[in-house]
Amino acid sequence: MVSSRASADALAAGEPETIVACFEELPALVWCFAGPQHLTVAVNRAGRAIVGDRPDIIGRPAREVVPELAGQELIEELDRVYTTGVPVHRDAWRALIDTDGDGELEEVYISFTIVPRIGPDGSVIGTIAHIAEVTELVRQRESMQQRYLAAQDVVLTLQRTLLPEQLPVLPGVRLAARYMVASTEQAAGGDWFDAVPLPDGRVGLVVGDVVGHGAAAAAVMGQLRAVLAEHLLDTEDVGQTLRRVDRAAARIGGAAGTTVCLAVLDPRDGALQYACCGHPPPLVLAGDGTPRYLAAGTGGPLGTVSDATEVRFDRLAPDDLLLCFSDGLMERPGRDTATSLADLARVASAARTKATPELMERPAADRVCELTVERLTRAGSADDVTLLVAHRTGQAPPPLEVELPAVPGQLAPLRRVLNGWLDACGAVEEDCWAVVGAVIEAVSNCIDHAYDGDDGLVQVRGELSADGRAALTISDHGRWRPPDPRPDGRGRGLVMMRAFMDTVQVETSGEGTTVLLDRPLHHPAVLTTQPAAAPPPSDIPFEITLDTTGAVPQVTVAGPVDLAGADELRSALRAASRGGALSLSVDLTRVTLLASVGVHLLYELTEEMLSDSRTLTLRAPDGSLARQVITLNGLDKIVALADA
Repeated sequence: MVSSRASADALAAGEPETIVACFEELPALVWCFAGPQHLTVAVNRAGRAIVGDRPDIIGRPAREVVPELAGQELIEELDRVYTTGVPVHRDAWRALIDTDGDGELEEVYISFTIVPRIGPDGSVIGTIAHIAEVTELVRQRESMQQRYLAAQDVVLTLQRTLLPEQLPVLPGVRLAARYMVASTEQAAGGDWFDAVPLPDGRVGLVVGDVVGHGAAAAAVMGQLRAVLAEHLLDTEDVGQTLRRVDRAAARIGGAAGTTVCLAVLDPRDGALQYACCGHPPPLVLAGDGTPRYLAAGTGGPLGTVSDATEVRFDRLAPDDLLLCFSDGLMERPGRDTATSLADLARVASAARTKATPELMERPAADRVCELTVERLTRAGSADDVTLLVAHRTGQAPPPLEVELPAVPGQLAPLRRVLNGWLDACGAVEEDCWAVVGAVIEAVSNCIDHAYDGDDGLVQVRGELSADGRAALTISDHGRWRPPDPRPDGRGRGLVMMRAFMDTVQVETSGEGTTVLLDRPLHHPAVLTTQPAAAPPPSDIPFEITLDTTGAVPQVTVAGPVDLAGADELRSALRAASRGGALSLSVDLTRVTLLASVGVHLLYELTEEMLSDSRTLTLRAPDGSLARQVITLNGLDKIVALADA
């Protein structure tokens, strides 16, 4: 028997057939799920259409119905709402979906709200997703944003003067980098990256993170980046370089506590040396997307009392990707280090193996760099984010060898050959037209002047050097004709060649003329001011309490330890320890985020206490977020740890 309340609700809602018909005709996509596996219990026509009206949707888990969403952080949003019971709203997320069932992914943008379904007993029994496709709106917004950034370029001026705007194009390895400032209000940050070609054909890959934000942190970053690159070129050794930079960090104000990962890769055989100073270890992705993290080192941040940095060795297989990143890519309140690293591996793996045909045509390093940063930051990031990706292609571009008759009709085929060779090298459009323009000018001079209409040949040879320079030689066996000194005369080819290339040398002899051209090739790094959304508030607010009833004062810290509370925590720790004169216990059990600034504070306190022969005890349960960060940064080697 139906209760009067149920009857009243039914009458208020309308007839079931009418409700179903309206549900079907809604322009927005609506999916209803049940249970932790997100079994589909209802989906309207628009929802079915966006996935190509796949069969057997009802009663199947979302991960089976739309398997291509794995690694895109969309199914994970359903997990979070089901687990926490807290609704979420996300705006303009890119999703790669097989919209017509042909196996090829297409790019769409969606805004969505997910709310929990509550059962009669008040528990969460499922979720409901309300989704709107906003692809065209996003395209329009991107166009407007590009115009805005062009007008407001000053926002990134400081970063662009201190960070490399370009990465070298090197034989056997392709590089990509992405730097994202957490918000437009933070005009500069302390993250940095670098790629340093070494004389022996190897390349140094660097990602570092200076504690703090603002102009001061950026200035320190610029100094450390220059010092590290200089010492790496001088020693070509990971261990010696970091020892020297560590000594420099102790002298540079504000540099203490900087974390850094330095890896030196030989693209020819994949040999890898690396060391992590308080920094997350690099991630390696195989060609099939299989992820593995390199073993973490034991060294702590630069300029601290940590142990000596341990250099480790590994080897990349052909087609492997190496990902070096700052902790901003993985730091989220309430997510421990192990979970965050697992999220990064899962998302990067999906970015490597699943994308639209257009994205799959792009170099793997660029695709993985872009999608990984986008997917891991669009739900919120409170820190700057840096990702540097190196793809060991296992293949260096073959040398260019062309011999052609000295006649004008050969210029068009030569341009095609040159563009193909430069594309194989990985050159961008700007480098291509510069190199092609200079070579065509040199060959045109040979055609016009070397043989005076007689039959002759021109040889064009090129190679990509170990330090990323396109070196080309154009030679003939004719005679050299000096440029015409008259203002209206010909002979402007040399002027144009020198405008296009770094080096232009002309060597003449009785056997002919040789022109040597040289220019470094570059790949753009992406520096962006696109603001990341503010992260969701922690369930535990930031709080500091002091207990002096025991023999040793105890400071208890709860909530996120980040820049917002850094000054307050520093003052509390120094006051409790009397500036390092008293032994101290710090309870980090309820810490939901321990950012690099918090690690730096603990190192500061440790140095003060060691100078007075005092003891610092950190209380963090085994497996907790705080314990994982402490271990990662090497603090466990110099302080006493307690479980609770």
